[in-house]
Amino acid sequence: MSPSQTSLATTLPMVPAELTRPRPRTVWRWTREQDLPLSRSKLARILDLAKDRDVLDVGCVGGRNERIEDSSHARLSKVARYCVGIDIVTDEVERRKVAGYNVEIADAEDFHLGRTFDVIVAADVIEHLANPGSFLARAREHLRPSGVLCLVTPNALSLNNALKSLAGLQVAINPEHTCWFDRKTLGELLTRCGFRVVEEYWQDYLKHPLTAMFLHFRKNLAAHLLVFARPEWTVRPS
Repeated sequence: MSPSQTSLATTLPMVPAELTRPRPRTVWRWTREQDLPLSRSKLARILDLAKDRDVLDVGCVGGRNERIEDSSHARLSKVARYCVGIDIVTDEVERRKVAGYNVEIADAEDFHLGRTFDVIVAADVIEHLANPGSFLARAREHLRPSGVLCLVTPNALSLNNALKSLAGLQVAINPEHTCWFDRKTLGELLTRCGFRVVEEYWQDYLKHPLTAMFLHFRKNLAAHLLVFARPEWTVRPS
């Protein structure tokens, strides 16, 4: 061994033995999907939780030129004690302000409203974001200790996606979406961001007879997930 090799060998730190041992192989077992309730409504349970509460509606613009009176934000505003909506679609936010709604221009990934809420709603929002973790961090900052975060998002493992994939067809994807979630991945993200899942539902409108037939036997093929989570606190804030 040359002097340079000897010097290198003596100066490099030793790798701990536990890091050099072969890691045990993960064994994946086939387990049946949890039998969650199936809801035909995206908003019914959210409206129950929002009643007489202070509510933040993230992504309050459901779509361009929608009838504001029929929007989910309008329905939340009717039942909440206080409700404010945020969105980045400037012209639609202004249209709602003119109609008398309490809405602000703010980014879901970087909002600072200077107050906290009992309920934060993000219906069909998280799949649009470049950084869902940033949104969850902001949501946690704005939730009261006993507050609840309400999420609605497409189910990555829906019947529509499964059948099209089996047939070798492209799955139609909203060009504004950045990601898919299933129960496991969304639950993992929530856990990493300081939340605890307290309620979960499959959601599907069951408009097509074929969908209704399949979901009678396999509710986990529903079009959407409804997930409700509360913040976990090591030390509860004052």
